[in-house]
Amino acid sequence: MEQAVRYANYGGDSTSDLHNKLIDMITTARLRVWIKVPWWDVSTKARELLDAVTATARRDVDVLVLSRPEASNDAAHRELRQAGVRLVPVRYIHEKEVLADDIAMLHSMNFTATEIGRNQNSGTLIVQPDDIGALEIGFTSLVANSQAVVVGDEDWTPTDRLVPEKLRPFMTRYSRLNPLQSKAVPAVLHTSGHVMVVAPTSAGKTLIGEIAVLRSIIEEGRPAVWLLPARALAAEIGDATRRWREHGVTAVELTGETNIASETIQKTQLWVATTEKFEALYRRSSLREFIGKVGCIVIDEVHLVGDPQRGATLEALIARLRAVSERTRIVALSATVSNAKELSTWFNAQLIEVSWRPTILTTQYVPYVVQPPGRFGEIQDAKDGALRSVLESVRPAPRGESAGVDGNRDEASVLVFCGTKNNVLRTAALAAGIAFNPATDVEQLVDQCYRRGVGVHFRDAPYAGRALSAFKDRSISTLVATSGLSTGVNTPARVVVIRDLELGKDTPLEVSQAQQMLGRAGRAGQEPEGFGYLLVPHDEELAWRRKLADGYEARSNVAAQLTDVILAEVLLGSIADRDSAGAWFEETFAFAQSGDAGQVDEAVDFLVAKGFIVENAGALSTTELGSLTCRLMVESESAAAILSKLAEVPIPCSASEAEEVVLSVVSSATTRLREWPINQRTYLPVVEGILSGWSPFAISLAGEEFGPRFCMAAANLALRDQPKLRAKPPQGISIAEFRRAIEDMPRYLAWISALGYLGLSNWAPAVGGDLARRLTWWGLHPVPERGHGRLLWLLENSLYPENRRLAMQDLWRRARDAGFDGPDTIRARPRQVDVSADHFLKVMQSRAVLELGMADGLTVPIRNSTAESRLALLSNTGSRRATGSFTQARSAVIPVPHKSPPGPVAADIFLYTRGGDFAYSNVVTVIPERLDPPKDAVEESREAIARLHGVATVTKSIGRVRKLMMSERAHRAAQIAPLIAPDPQLQPVARALAGHDDEPATAIISMRANVAKLLRLRLTGEVRPAVTVLRSGEATPDERELVLCALLGSLGHEVGVATFNGSLVALVHLGDIWKMVTLTVEGAANVVPLIPSGLPSILHTVVPPTQNPAEQTIPKCAWIADFVL
Repeated sequence: MEQAVRYANYGGDSTSDLHNKLIDMITTARLRVWIKVPWWDVSTKARELLDAVTATARRDVDVLVLSRPEASNDAAHRELRQAGVRLVPVRYIHEKEVLADDIAMLHSMNFTATEIGRNQNSGTLIVQPDDIGALEIGFTSLVANSQAVVVGDEDWTPTDRLVPEKLRPFMTRYSRLNPLQSKAVPAVLHTSGHVMVVAPTSAGKTLIGEIAVLRSIIEEGRPAVWLLPARALAAEIGDATRRWREHGVTAVELTGETNIASETIQKTQLWVATTEKFEALYRRSSLREFIGKVGCIVIDEVHLVGDPQRGATLEALIARLRAVSERTRIVALSATVSNAKELSTWFNAQLIEVSWRPTILTTQYVPYVVQPPGRFGEIQDAKDGALRSVLESVRPAPRGESAGVDGNRDEASVLVFCGTKNNVLRTAALAAGIAFNPATDVEQLVDQCYRRGVGVHFRDAPYAGRALSAFKDRSISTLVATSGLSTGVNTPARVVVIRDLELGKDTPLEVSQAQQMLGRAGRAGQEPEGFGYLLVPHDEELAWRRKLADGYEARSNVAAQLTDVILAEVLLGSIADRDSAGAWFEETFAFAQSGDAGQVDEAVDFLVAKGFIVENAGALSTTELGSLTCRLMVESESAAAILSKLAEVPIPCSASEAEEVVLSVVSSATTRLREWPINQRTYLPVVEGILSGWSPFAISLAGEEFGPRFCMAAANLALRDQPKLRAKPPQGISIAEFRRAIEDMPRYLAWISALGYLGLSNWAPAVGGDLARRLTWWGLHPVPERGHGRLLWLLENSLYPENRRLAMQDLWRRARDAGFDGPDTIRARPRQVDVSADHFLKVMQSRAVLELGMADGLTVPIRNSTAESRLALLSNTGSRRATGSFTQARSAVIPVPHKSPPGPVAADIFLYTRGGDFAYSNVVTVIPERLDPPKDAVEESREAIARLHGVATVTKSIGRVRKLMMSERAHRAAQIAPLIAPDPQLQPVARALAGHDDEPATAIISMRANVAKLLRLRLTGEVRPAVTVLRSGEATPDERELVLCALLGSLGHEVGVATFNGSLVALVHLGDIWKMVTLTVEGAANVVPLIPSGLPSILHTVVPPTQNPAEQTIPKCAWIADFVL
């Protein structure tokens, strides 16, 4: 491949390479000379170029010149026209290019005396055909724009000609339909199948969505749903549809910020929702029947199936509905997408594609040069220079400030998009002519910029709302914003500049995002023309030209979130077994694009292995854990990581440490929080200061990544130092970043709080529940403190979900003023609450109540407890621990740690209700001298085995082609995976064989010994599922190892398998280290990994923990009382 050749022109040099090369290209061209140049005068050097062009035109070569229609260009333009040159005026043209036959020069030189005689300029010779093709598109699109008229070439249609009489009262804003609407509305009104409408930004797609939902609601009497990708867009559509109330149509807005009762939702006719919120509602069993009645779903921005974050959820939703157009119709609205036909064909939609746009959009590229290695400051300076040149050319400037600028031009509205908040401030200062100093107070800088006509907009920017309003009504001419403004809020501008090709810390700008930003230029009815500028590094200019010329291609992202999507489909009943999982996947866009079955089996293996689904005789169903995870929209991989970490952490020593440990586990185990996008260099000193008083163990638990520590610091501010969240932050620090993290944490903590009722954790759910509610309501006054979570729980349940945000503050203040710290002493329904007396009584009855009688040896009478609840017991004899779990019990038997002698025993007793409340108590009693011998672990396990039902897992078949492509080791691992999957029904067997010991290493060692006693040696035979092996009472050596894995997995441990001397060995992940369950003579072995595929070559065996004989026999979790006020 030929390398690009660089030419340079240093003002006044009569032998300048660039100037002479351009003349040579022009004079030797035989077929065409196409030129873009903003400014052109008739000075000596410029005339040489002018004469070359006119002479070439007289040789019947196709000469095209694109230049600005400015007075300073008149003399040159007159001579060009006289020579027969096609002269196309392009307002605000900035690019400088010469295309001669099949070569081109991209350069920086205007054809003026100042530019040629004084300034330094350079250019790059382009010869590659693909690059030349991209440049040709740039020329032809600008020419086409100049020939277009604002209303397009197609006809407009009176509204009453196409819209039925029943719907016209809702359409009073529209007297006529534009060309896109005229083409799409008949299809939406008079056909029954799915429809996909593709058109440029601002072409009027919203009206098409309105027609679609109104047809469903008014003509068919069925509810409708309007899905949008962002809260701001949902709010915009919500505002538009609220005017329909006077005609009897009710709408509800559903986003992450809203929480509405199922009963309320079912009374509305139109849901305006974000995709994620609708999916969460879809998973509610209480709404399943109602959703089945929905007649139409409008999907706005359907091309976002290719979005890495939200695309998988949208794709799964469409895959669910694509085959049922006779029940629920999809009307999909899309921006221009290059594979629209492929996308519409996938979900069986009629494609309506229109290129008409109500305004003319001219897109140009502004290259900047940074010499290697390109340090950060140098890149910023180069961008500033490029941006300054654009702003000077589109905004008024004093005459003579730059060559050819006419200071009398009318002022253009300019919208600049930046990738970070700091770049917004830097750019705003540049646009306002203010020296930028990072140490300057943000509010002061924003105010100074505003006074000079430049607004600043990002999430927590001072006066952001004022700036946006002023820009819309043209009180200010320039607005600098982050990418968030490109979606949702209708912000038209004549000029749009994209300054950065990265969003946030290191996220590359997508083509679709660039199109969305540029689409803000020239919005219908407000700006007749639009001009977009993309700042690009010089060596990336051609690549970006090709990318935008090719357009955005929607590519499936479902594979990246396959486990979560499959879990949802199992919950909803769309997937019933592995065959139907494969059939479901064949309905996805991913399969339509690749024809590959993907990793469906591996995803199912993961969900089974982690206890989210069970596979009984081939049938798949969600466990209680899987249903909980799915309904709370918690990522399955994150949920599995949280469970694994909680199983390994030691019991905290105090309430403060317990909070810190739980927050550390959540922040480090969840992908979203662990990878939180934040600038470590900026925030590290602040975060370290906030966490300086934290438990060293909790800090170490978070690992080395900065994301978890930032989220922990955010939670600390909300829980323990709220004034800082309302105060002015240090320079460069955004309080909004901390608030965003706070908003994201409660659902993960709520998930942990639900583990108590499922019997999967003892102390952590109480802490998680308190934290979840306090972080949700941290803004209340007085500030909720430790232990107030239960009171918040009661108050939440006294209000309808949709009213909580408005009514909670008053209800909370009255409760605190009355002296209530918790729910236990509240006897009557508070005034001014939404719920009925009967409903409130049910809430009161669901409170966690735990009243214990006097212990009789190891038996503790339960005098009173909540009906739907579970007891979790954690006992200890000092250094040894045991656990137990009971439901609907009148007494609790304290589990005795294995081989404990007579003497004191302490027990922490937790009660978790189905409704989400919790209670705590503890006892200290004595293990009697004449205690009946504890039930033998093996005998107890046999009783539990007798209660097992069915075969928990089955060995799945592997396709012949797939099998051929797999290595022998991978094939063996695939066969083993379902055999070591945890099955909740194995928990009683596992606890018995572990001696009910709560200390992980001790429990594993006990289980290892007892499994050897339980299962007789079976010399040969195929490996069987764990239930089959346990029922038979005998096992081959390999089966024994796999049974150990299945049992440990049912207790929440992460397990694996390796081979040692050709035989299988069970592995367990303990304390962040993989260890062998199997005891070897050496205590260590050189293993070959199977599951997971990567392991250290040498693994050690699990050994007993170091005992502290002086440790007191007292309740280990007495500090839980701080959370139960």
